[in-house]
Amino acid sequence: MTNQPAKIKKSITVIGGGIVGVAAALKLQLDGHKVRLIDRKEPGRETSYGNAGVLSDSSVYVLNNPGLLKALPRLLLNRSNGLRYNPLFVLRRIGWVMRFLSHCRPSNARHAAVSLRSLLVLSLDQHKKWIKDADVGHLLRQGGGWFKLFRSKESFARYNKEMSVMRDVGVKFTVFDREQIRQIEPSLAPIYYKGVLMDETCSVFSPADLTDAYLAMFVASGGAVERTSVIGLSHDDSGWQVRCENGVHQSENVVLAAGAWSAEIAGWLGYDIPMAWERGYHLHFKSQTPDTGVSSRTNTADPGGGDNQNKSFTKPNLSRPILDVEGGFSVAPMLQGLRVTSGVELTDRDAPPNFEQISKSASLASEALQLGSQVENKPWMGRRPTLVDSLPMIGAAPRHKGLWFNFGHHHIGLSMAPGSALLLSSLINDSPPPIDPSPFQVSRFFI
Repeated sequence: MTNQPAKIKKSITVIGGGIVGVAAALKLQLDGHKVRLIDRKEPGRETSYGNAGVLSDSSVYVLNNPGLLKALPRLLLNRSNGLRYNPLFVLRRIGWVMRFLSHCRPSNARHAAVSLRSLLVLSLDQHKKWIKDADVGHLLRQGGGWFKLFRSKESFARYNKEMSVMRDVGVKFTVFDREQIRQIEPSLAPIYYKGVLMDETCSVFSPADLTDAYLAMFVASGGAVERTSVIGLSHDDSGWQVRCENGVHQSENVVLAAGAWSAEIAGWLGYDIPMAWERGYHLHFKSQTPDTGVSSRTNTADPGGGDNQNKSFTKPNLSRPILDVEGGFSVAPMLQGLRVTSGVELTDRDAPPNFEQISKSASLASEALQLGSQVENKPWMGRRPTLVDSLPMIGAAPRHKGLWFNFGHHHIGLSMAPGSALLLSSLINDSPPPIDPSPFQVSRFFI
């Protein structure tokens, strides 16, 4: 029996403590590397905090699909609750907008669907493994965890193309009519014509608590966490220097996984990343039904301004997240109550919040089900990083040895994080990748 060569350990700095960065740091630490995770906030309390908690295997039909071009005349009126935009931002970023729209072709939609499906399935399997390892199964809602609802025959007809693509790439789903919807979710008002239930999609009761659980596994395996802002990044013969407000951290490799801030940091090194931001909002509302005893095992901070810590929350009057397609909002049962999330807002990353969209979402949600009192003092806002082809960058930076990109996961970062971590670790370890890495390679934008 021959001795296998020992795996070479590397020192790695991961910049970004959202679910994508935490998952990458965890996998690399478990691989045996020496990993430091840096974020300016408590990990999981920026964009990763505010999603609908869906661990999707079905989010394969990207926003820039052929149907978007047909909808443009209506969307330009800027009255859709699902998509709002700042006209001045669009004018300033017209180059990005045109590149984004240039991907609204059937061939691109098909390519993106196949690519995303492989990453989503890989990721969902890994989520389940890590959730078991972390002993946080109480956070997981297995199967049937994503219910898309349509108020009219016309909107459901427009969804046929997406269902065709989902069937084509292997997504399993079931279509229900009005009365069946009421049987599945009795708390919903009878306003929906059709519903599409994603049969294998799962969801969690708290994305922040899930991130905490993965972070705890990372620390328990020897990983280090620094809460500080990154202010500079440079490379020389000795390796990488990550300059932070609390000092300089050196390592052989750097993984840039800073979400909406990744393009800015990459720009320090001369990379022009074609990124914009899908901003989104949420509010929590108290439930109207008795307590089930489901509670968080960790102290979930509330960036939205509400006093939610150490409280006993009641069971939401939904059994799974729903998406009202025409209304452009979702409602998800969380530990804090019912989380109402808004659609997409296209504007500058750091523009002041505009709560009009989430207020409209809450009003529309109240037509669908009974909402209790509002939990937070003000809505939460997050920024989701979107690249022009709606696929993340995962792989080696083309001009700097030891620099790795892992960002651009738009509104499904929670769903894709573990799969991205597995793919990234295979590339860093120079081992066979679990899926085809070519759709996500960084060089596709730097030819």
